[in-house]
Amino acid sequence: MPTNRLSYRTVGGVVAFFVSVSLLASHIPFLQPSSLQIFQSPSKHQSSNYLGGKLSLNELQSAFSSNTDDDVSPITAHFHPRNSHVNSTLEHRHTKRVDVMSYGYAVCKGRLLWAQIQSAFNGQHPPGAQFGKAKFEEAWALNPEPNQGLPTGGHWDSAFRDLANRVPDQQSILRRVAVQSKPFKNNAGRQVVTPTGGKRDILYVPGWSAMIATNVQSPCARLADNDDSPYGHAVDAKDIPTLIPPMHRLSDISWYVWTQLVPNPGLLRYIGHDFIVTGDTTSIMEYLTIVRFGDDEVDLPWPGLWYDIDTDEAKALLVVPNSFATAYIMLDHAAALGRRKPRVHVFKNYRGVWCMLWDLVPA
Repeated sequence: MPTNRLSYRTVGGVVAFFVSVSLLASHIPFLQPSSLQIFQSPSKHQSSNYLGGKLSLNELQSAFSSNTDDDVSPITAHFHPRNSHVNSTLEHRHTKRVDVMSYGYAVCKGRLLWAQIQSAFNGQHPPGAQFGKAKFEEAWALNPEPNQGLPTGGHWDSAFRDLANRVPDQQSILRRVAVQSKPFKNNAGRQVVTPTGGKRDILYVPGWSAMIATNVQSPCARLADNDDSPYGHAVDAKDIPTLIPPMHRLSDISWYVWTQLVPNPGLLRYIGHDFIVTGDTTSIMEYLTIVRFGDDEVDLPWPGLWYDIDTDEAKALLVVPNSFATAYIMLDHAAALGRRKPRVHVFKNYRGVWCMLWDLVPA
């Protein structure tokens, strides 16, 4: 009999423990799955765990003052908390490479960036530099190119048909290629610098309030590449800020060109990226695909996976290199855009290559 009483107490204690943990979890937001997802959010831990206790809030914020391109993520330009203190078996299995950003770190960074964007929408965050025609023409040449329609394969046709009810015809699409082909004075204003050859090849669709980046080669990335650098060798990272023009970010270039094409730039609604191969971006997309389907090799045509900005998944996608232009457009031009509550789609084209579309939904 004593043995039975002890067993009952033990079982009762275990049950009571798990009930207590469940009640505690129900009152702690970061232990709850996202209410907007049809599957459990992979984000389960707070930022101190994601960062491995190595990065402070000030260090995170310092990334936003970076001189790097917004399509060369400030995350990778400033520090490399790659996969430190990975908090799940799934993430550890997927992010075993050390040269890609971990999902958990992206969530932390995305929460901070989205908070800054919300402050901008509330008029509480100073806008970034507002570059105009003179600064653009100082270092860049804008080449109108014969339009070839939307990227082939039908994936963008499906997106426009779904979101805007009609597909733009070829005459509605304006292809503009900005090339950093002019010598310029650097940020210090004292030295004439060799052109980097950076390129921003973007399809603008004014009637659909949309732009799609099809081929972007950032000045920073070209300088860091042995083959593309105009100096015949990769430039040391610490020297890159002195060798790029003041106006160099994808967000600044694309927004400037957009303002030249439409009477009301603030109506911009859709920002897309075709044919994404950047490792930090595809790594996060693949991770989310594994969470959803158990495999990242699945076909994922439009509409693919989509997330509202309230979710950690969308916040993680906000800070991948291919999304930084979208983030900075909202941050720097919040007054023109008005309050937005973006949603992001990640999907694959007919070749199985990743694409992304941000829908800047009016709030």
